[in-house]
Amino acid sequence: MLQAIVLGLVQGLTEFLPVSSSGHLTVVPYLLSWPQPPLAFNVALHFGTLLAVVAYFWGDLWYLATRSVGVGTTVDGEAARARRTVGLLAVGTLPAAVIGYLFESSFEQVFDDPRAVAGFLLVTASILWGAERLRRRRAAVLVGVRARALSPEQQAIDPGRDEGTVGWLDTIAIGFAQALAIFPGISRSGATIAMGMARGMSREGSARFSFLLSVPIILGATLAQARELLGGEAEERLFTTAEIAVGVAVAALSGYWAIRFLLRYVASDDLTGFARYVAFFAVLTFVGTLWIGPPGQV
Repeated sequence: MLQAIVLGLVQGLTEFLPVSSSGHLTVVPYLLSWPQPPLAFNVALHFGTLLAVVAYFWGDLWYLATRSVGVGTTVDGEAARARRTVGLLAVGTLPAAVIGYLFESSFEQVFDDPRAVAGFLLVTASILWGAERLRRRRAAVLVGVRARALSPEQQAIDPGRDEGTVGWLDTIAIGFAQALAIFPGISRSGATIAMGMARGMSREGSARFSFLLSVPIILGATLAQARELLGGEAEERLFTTAEIAVGVAVAALSGYWAIRFLLRYVASDDLTGFARYVAFFAVLTFVGTLWIGPPGQV
């Protein structure tokens, strides 16, 4: 039960913060000398975070669901705009869905190697750092100074478009960034937020669109693995049904908090703190592999 609670907390906190939930779900059990949780359990935890994002964005999702079919529309063009947003989310989901379907078995082996995860964590740190560097350049252009000459107040400026301005090219780019998260250690939220910022969106606008885009991909992954989750013997699944339920509940509650925290955080603070944490966690993982040894020896 303790392992289910800890992993549920890890999943909930790291799914929406740009630090890679898949990386943490691989490395944390390894460092604690726990057996690696089966993929089905990881998907169950993802379902918990799906509940969190649906709960947090229920108003937005209900609006899209009803207005896109013409229910409750009060303004001309409202239904068309809602259908366009639904279409954007569908297009943004396709790259990750297709790549995940075609190469799932190939990438499963990478999840067993903490050293590979550590390498991809460094990629996530670089992505976050690069996105913030681009943001500071835009802030410098906005105030008419060089990036190095920005004052602390000017560095806090978050220029860019909100999620309501996302276009088809933006969505395709963000969708392919989301597909990178098939590598354990590359943060889905980090990659999509960074790509949104690279496309000229604000941190907050990128984060909100990233969270909305997570709904169909997490739902699809959950449904794709439902047979594995519900089938098989208990000893093969490692966790009992009760433990899975507790893990899902913990992931949902902590995930809701993480969404709320990040949206407030990015309104005034940058992502470099997360980049430093991910880099530190990657180094810690590398050191752990030298100290503990290969996963098969744990």
